Amino acid sequence: MEVKEVKKENKSNKGLVLLLIVVIIVLVAVFVIPNKEGKIKISAKTSLDRFVEKSDLETVNFTYNVIAKKCKDMNDCDLKSNNIDDFEYVVSCKGTLTAGIDFKDVKIDVNSKEKKLIVTLPEATIKEINVNSTNFLNGKDVPASELPNARKLCEDTTKEKSNKDGKLLPAAKEQASVVLESFYEQWVKAFDNDYTVEIK
Repeated sequence: MEVKEVKKENKSNKGLVLLLIVVIIVLVAVFVIPNKEGKIKISAKTSLDRFVEKSDLETVNFTYNVIAKKCKDMNDCDLKSNNIDDFEYVVSCKGTLTAGIDFKDVKIDVNSKEKKLIVTLPEATIKEINVNSTNFLNGKDVPASELPNARKLCEDTTKEKSNKDGKLLPAAKEQASVVLESFYEQWVKAFDNDYTVEIK
């Protein structure tokens, strides 16, 4: 009778051990071994972060030659006037705008069914405005203390001209798209050659 009880206890212990092993395998499969889609997504984002850290990613620079005008009276001012005497001062400027995307805002998604790595870009923004030269066209009587205001006027006029021609930001986003498409096309070849890259 004692022998039978020992056998029952052994069977119960074996069942418990077997159940424990199954649970461990399931937990490892779910939490330790990531699915392929998740693995690609995490690796793609990590690779981009390293790429951004180590690379001087190109941005787009546009230089504009502008004429900035400070009105004598802001309530009665025609900026289209070509008469210098209508303004407190007129300054000739060369302004450079730098635009690009924030790479930290790039979104990575994976479509495992269609085997696609989908990279979505944020909109490009102006990163910097530099006024390289300012020459007063009627500035004989303009005090030196006015120069910072003249430079700010040049920056604003340069940005306004860029907004009107509408070329800078689309060019910056297109350049970022080309850079990332080239980067990820090489990346997926090494990671999983069955995948293609889609840039949005």
